[in-house]
Amino acid sequence: TLLKERGGANDNPLIGGPEPGFIRRLLPFVAWHRVPDWLTYARCIAIPLLAVVFYNEKGYDHVASGVLFAFASFTDWLDGFLARRWEVTSSFGAFLDPVADKLMVSTALILLSGRYGQIVAIPTAIILAREIAVSALREWMAQRGQRDSVKVGFQGKVKTALTMLSLTLLLLVPYPMSGAAAGDVLAKLYEPSLAMMYACAVITVTSGSVYFKAAWPVLTEGR
Repeated sequence: TLLKERGGANDNPLIGGPEPGFIRRLLPFVAWHRVPDWLTYARCIAIPLLAVVFYNEKGYDHVASGVLFAFASFTDWLDGFLARRWEVTSSFGAFLDPVADKLMVSTALILLSGRYGQIVAIPTAIILAREIAVSALREWMAQRGQRDSVKVGFQGKVKTALTMLSLTLLLLVPYPMSGAAAGDVLAKLYEPSLAMMYACAVITVTSGSVYFKAAWPVLTEGR
């Protein structure tokens, strides 16, 4: 996820930003400069809702879980797109956005690991271990004023997109699959989603190694 900053000087809307488009001119009373933050808040609210829906067991809980996670994933892209397009910034938005992303993905990984056991738990452990390690590395590098050397790269963006896609598909799979109707299209998503999750685990390791390689000269200073 790209680091996003929102709001402007004194938190006034769209200071120094582009001219408002048709919709923003039509509805000037809406605090458009807060929309990216609102999307991030919605993603935070979706985290406990995902757990509740996941364990609802009403017959269509898998569809509701998948749709909810897909919505949260979409807001992750949308809030960044709007923040860049409207050139709006806020320190709190910059902090909360990556936190919300990691909490949402971590929650889905843990829930699915509990459901499917070790076949999902193995890539989950790899992905979460990498996230913790890279987050710690970025914090350490930021303290030394060199955070830009470990900023999100292309592999990191691919990893994020593939993780969200694989989790969305796996959440859509009915459980238990033995109770799924013959020819249920969603049940057929199980193997492709697992394959994508393991591919994501591989990219997770390779992208994480890129960050540590970039930071290695700083890590080994004075040795």
